[in-house]
Formats: sequence, C-alpha cells, structure tokens
Amino acid sequence: MPRWLYFLLIFSGLAVVLEYAPLPWHVPPLVLFVIAALGIVPLAALIGQSVEAIAEHTGERIGGLLFATFGNATELIIGIISLSKGLVDVVSASIIGTVLGNVLLVLGVAVCVGGFKHGRLQFDRRSASQYASLLALSIGGLLLPTIAELFATRANQPMVTQRGVLLSDVIAVTLLIGYIASILFSVFRVGDKPANDETDMEPLVGARSAAAILRLLSYRQHVAQSAVEGKSGVLRRIDGTVDAIVAHETKQSPEIGGAVAMQTDPDGNTPSVTDVLSQHKQALDAEKKGTEHEGGKTPLWRGVLLLALATVGVAIISEILVGTIEPMTQVLHWNPAFVGLVFIPLIGGLPEYFNTISMALDKRIGMVLSASAGSSIQIALLMAPILVLVSVFMPVRLDLVFSLVELAVLALATFLFSEITKDGELVWLEGLLLILLYVMMAGTIFLFGESPIVPG
Repeated sequence: MPRWLYFLLIFSGLAVVLEYAPLPWHVPPLVLFVIAALGIVPLAALIGQSVEAIAEHTGERIGGLLFATFGNATELIIGIISLSKGLVDVVSASIIGTVLGNVLLVLGVAVCVGGFKHGRLQFDRRSASQYASLLALSIGGLLLPTIAELFATRANQPMVTQRGVLLSDVIAVTLLIGYIASILFSVFRVGDKPANDETDMEPLVGARSAAAILRLLSYRQHVAQSAVEGKSGVLRRIDGTVDAIVAHETKQSPEIGGAVAMQTDPDGNTPSVTDVLSQHKQALDAEKKGTEHEGGKTPLWRGVLLLALATVGVAIISEILVGTIEPMTQVLHWNPAFVGLVFIPLIGGLPEYFNTISMALDKRIGMVLSASAGSSIQIALLMAPILVLVSVFMPVRLDLVFSLVELAVLALATFLFSEITKDGELVWLEGLLLILLYVMMAGTIFLFGESPIVPG
C-alpha cells in the first residue's frame, strides 16, 4: 500500500472522534462526509493488502477466491448499512455506479494512460470474451425486473410491487449461481481442459522453449524486484508457465528434445531445458531464502488480524459516512441517486483505481481488464444479489428495479466493452470513449436524477 494512504488513517480516527465524542460544537454534515470519505480510503486499501498477505499462504486458487470475495467488501458494507437506514435509492444507485465506474472510468483512465505510454495494448481475447459474456448476464439480471415492472405498471396489473420483489429474489439467486459457476471455471478450472495439450504451448515448443523460459525468468526477476502490489499472483503464474513448458518438453521424443536445446546464450554456450530448469529452481530457492531472511512474507495470523481490523474499521466509518448522506444532499441540493452513483463507488474503489493505473503503466493490460471488468462482474453477480437477499431482514426491501437512464448506460457500457475488446488490443482513443460515456451518464443523473417508471 502506498505510504500516503497510511497518512489518510488520521481521517479515520478523526471521523470517529467527531461522530462519537461529546464536542461543544456541531460538525457540519458536509465536513463529516468529506472526513469519513477520506478515512475509508486507507481502510479499503488495507483490506486488499491483508487479502494479498493471506493469499501468500493459501495458494493461487484460494487466494483468487479471497480476492473475488473481499474485492468489493467496502461497497458491500456501505450497502448493508445504507439498507439498515432505509436508503434504498442510494444502494440501488451505488450498485450501478460501481459497475459503471469500473468498466468505464477505471478501465478508460487505465487504457488512456497505458496507451499514451506504450501505444497499442494487446491482451488475451478469450479472457475478454468471458468478461463480456458475464457482463451480458449481469445486464439481463439487472434489466429484466425493470422491464417487467414497466409493462406491468402500464397494463395496470395488480400487485406489481410484490411480484417485482419476488422476481428480484429469484433473479438474485440466479445471478449467484452464475457467479459461483464463474469462480469454479476461472479460479478452480473445473471443466477447463483444452482439447489438445499442445494448443497453449504451440508458440513455445521446439527450439524456442529454452529462450522462452529465459525470457520468462528475466521478466520474473523484474517483477520480483518491483514495488508493485499484487505481484505474488503474477509470480505464481510465471512459475506455473515455466513448469508447464518444461513438463511439455520432457514428454517429447528424443529428437524433439534435442532440438529444444539448440539455443545459445550470449557467451556462445548451449543451455538445455534441464539447465534452464536448474536456473529456475536456484532462483526460486534464493528468493525463498531471501524472503525468509528479510521477513518479507507476512505471517498468516497477521494477515487475518489485519483483515478483521480493517473490515471492522470500514463498518464503523461506513456508518458515519452513510449517516451524513441525507443531510449533505439537502445542504447541496443533490439527489441521492447522484451521490450513490458517483461518490460512494469512487470512495470505496479509490485504492483499486491507483493500482489499475499502475498496472497499465507496466503494460499489464490483462490484469487491468481483470481488475476493472472482473470487479464489475463481482458487483453485479455477487454484491447485488447479497444485498437483495439481506434486505429481507431490513426495514425496506431492495429490488433490482433501476432507473431507465442507469440501465441504458449499463447496456451501452457492455456493448462498448465488447466492441473495443473483440480485436485483442486497446488504444488510448478507446479508453477516452469509455470516459466520455461515463461523464455523460454522471451529468444526466446530476441534472435530471432518476428516470422513474411512469404508468401509461
């Protein structure tokens, strides 16, 4: 976590003092809202840092599941507290706002920054296609209750609201099933078996294998020495790729195995795959000893404790933040939908925004897509259904009926994401298009608020 985020922890303590301490003066709601918003940013970053520390011990699969579960913990906590206070409009807007903020603003800024620095940014089209498919499922789940209630209202059908809530419950369970299926496929690789074992290895087989491994090891050393957060997952993937290449080559015939070694290093020597594997093992052993010696690997208990404390802190500051929304909107004459659509998603995801920009500067556009589109998918398939089901125990029920403006922009965002990612590369202009669509949406909601369903 960047050092300047630790400085913002001062605002976390200040927000608690101003809210609960018996002060001789009254703190304006706008001031308390700003202080609480600044205080929640480092706590959200600490949640991500603690999950990464736990992932160092649990392995890639469980670590990926933890990232998927706690990646939007801040937004989920704010949503639950808002529901407990009856702020259904804010929660509904924050769901759409977080999805749009990630897939439009975060991805757009990252692509602009990375495109200006590196030019065309290439990535795996298969992963982008999966993201587009899951976003389409999200659109269906969030769109159908609104369309159904719209037509039922215009037809003057009885019990529209009750049936809308029931439909939202059914769709919430369906979206959760889709989320679990995506986790089983992408994290645990259930049923993800290529038809041909050589499909993924084709560009690396033959005489290029040794050179490919050496390039991977060189890149691994660069990543290991960098100060980028979340690099543990990248290192594990590189290690897995190297092991897969070596395992593939060992299965080849002696003739192919001999051809593999016909690559020379700068000194004119001819390294074999065995030599390269030995170098890889030595590098891993040295890194492990160095990490243990320096104490760089956070103990598991410390990661769990940090996660618990950060989550409790987010819950406390979120309650303060949510309590200032209504007075602040009255003072500024803003509608709650705009606050939920723009401000709350921005506050909860600010640390993730900086990490995404850092990834784009390092030309890791695949991880940028995973962080932005993947986070949007988690909101739609996990957080929204949980909030709908949790609202059963709240004073007011939450349904999946949203404003027409929000749904229209969500559909346009999904379409634009699918269009710009289908060719396997991104340029800064496409990132700017995403940002402009987000600005148009924010301006529309700010000036006109929500677009309610009006009986015909």
